[in-house]
Amino acid sequence: MSDNASSAVVQKRGGRSGLLFSAVLTTSAHLSKIAVGFLLLKLIAVYLGVEGMGQLGNFMSAVLFLSLLAGGGIQNGIIKYVAEFKSRPRVLLGFLADARAYSLGFCSLILVAALAFHVPLARFLMGEEGYDWLIVVLGLAQFGFAFTNIVNGTANGLHETKVYAAIQIIGNVLTLPIAWWLISHHGLAGAALAMVVFYLSYSLPAFYFYIQSRLRRSVRWHKVQAPKLRRLGGFTLMAIVGAISVPVVEIVVRRMLTESVGLEAAGLWQASIKLSSAYMGFFVVFLAAYFMPIVSAQQDRKLIAVTVRKFMGLVMGLFIVGGTGFYLLREHLIPLLLSGDFSDLADVIQYQLIGDCLRISTYVIGFVVVAKAATRLYVALEVGQGVLFCLFSVVALQRGAGLEGVFMAHVAMNVIYFLVSVTGFYFYTRRTV
Repeated sequence: MSDNASSAVVQKRGGRSGLLFSAVLTTSAHLSKIAVGFLLLKLIAVYLGVEGMGQLGNFMSAVLFLSLLAGGGIQNGIIKYVAEFKSRPRVLLGFLADARAYSLGFCSLILVAALAFHVPLARFLMGEEGYDWLIVVLGLAQFGFAFTNIVNGTANGLHETKVYAAIQIIGNVLTLPIAWWLISHHGLAGAALAMVVFYLSYSLPAFYFYIQSRLRRSVRWHKVQAPKLRRLGGFTLMAIVGAISVPVVEIVVRRMLTESVGLEAAGLWQASIKLSSAYMGFFVVFLAAYFMPIVSAQQDRKLIAVTVRKFMGLVMGLFIVGGTGFYLLREHLIPLLLSGDFSDLADVIQYQLIGDCLRISTYVIGFVVVAKAATRLYVALEVGQGVLFCLFSVVALQRGAGLEGVFMAHVAMNVIYFLVSVTGFYFYTRRTV
């Protein structure tokens, strides 16, 4: 295939109007995802209550884990390299072929693990062996998760915002009626399936756009060379650490809360972190779609520093405005988004908001680390913050601080994470080599 023919797959977009249009599309897409996430959370809260939310927590964490790790967790790597290679069509198509083979192999390994350990995993995640079939379903569904990640990563790397937005919006529209039927008719098992559907629904519109794309006919299967996979291996390691650290920390803290305070406290905390993940996801998508491609292409550290300060101010400003509004209306919004059973969350939600405000600012620096494929630094930061949060939570619970102590541990960990990240980035921008 000639370079001229191949270049037809790459679309250039420019100008302020194009950037604004892309921003509006991305925002609309993720707002729809946030809305569906909140409605799904409310359905679970209404039909299962606080204790049901707590019982489902471990499976929620497992689904989140696989949504991040499916296919090797290389979505950010795809965004980075597609953005870099889009002016070199042959290299781009070769990279996408490698990424597809890599993703398929990784999914196959996870499916084998799910089939081999479905009974003990069901016992650990759901508390009963009778739910082992859910583990098998999840092992199959993660092929769809991985496929969507590849399509979304490619679309973002090429700045094909319409494709990304359409996948998100159509998937969200498909999710809600299915989730409502599952939860209302099948209780806990239905709620678990609804969480799988939430991530799997995007694969249908993703498949449609894949079929329509010229990339489908251009990307060929070929023999994969190990050296070419090493650049993806670093992103897999980062994804594994990121995907493991968050759910594992949640599982550990949730178990400590349940044992020390009770299942109701665990349910309140689970509701707070699901609310958090919904609005934090907006910022993650925004940074992945716009910020990371910019810093991936930049080599001058002074320019990177200017870009980081600009985006950090933007996301913190947006979060402060939104978070303040949420806090002031918390006594009305929490029952509206969840149910009246979760009204006690209003007494501690301020700690979650403060910690998340600091966290979103460090995400900006974290995306620089990912964009530059600084694997060891990323791993150190992810492991460090997980260990700190667990330690602070243990100390708080041992001193009788209860649920409020766990929320305060979240703030303390993010203060340290923020200071370390900002200090480290300052020295990074001062290096000349």
